[in-house]
Amino acid sequence: MRSYEVIFILDPALGDDGVDAAVAAAKAVLAKAGGEVVEVQKWGKKRLAYDIKKRREGHYVYCRAQASGNAVAELERHLKIAEPVLKFMTVLVQTPRRKATKASAPARAEATPAEA
Repeated sequence: MRSYEVIFILDPALGDDGVDAAVAAAKAVLAKAGGEVVEVQKWGKKRLAYDIKKRREGHYVYCRAQASGNAVAELERHLKIAEPVLKFMTVLVQTPRRKATKASAPARAEATPAEA
């Protein structure tokens, strides 16, 4: 399973109950498809950089999830058709690669000044 970050913007007319319901629906879709929501952060109502569906504000929600690609595709399908969702973005979180150390690098034979 891979780690994903999903941010979605909800309609500003929703109250706290509506935001909670939208988050619960997203969690349920992901769980049904075999994924798991690890963390949810509600960032609150913020002004948008530009109007989206004639809205100037939106409720921002951040979710971190462990899921397969098919589960994330199902979540994105749900977010596309959900009425209160204005926008969403999903990002695959890459794990950092290990750098080669001198101990693991192959040793080079260096010529000494006497041999040169």
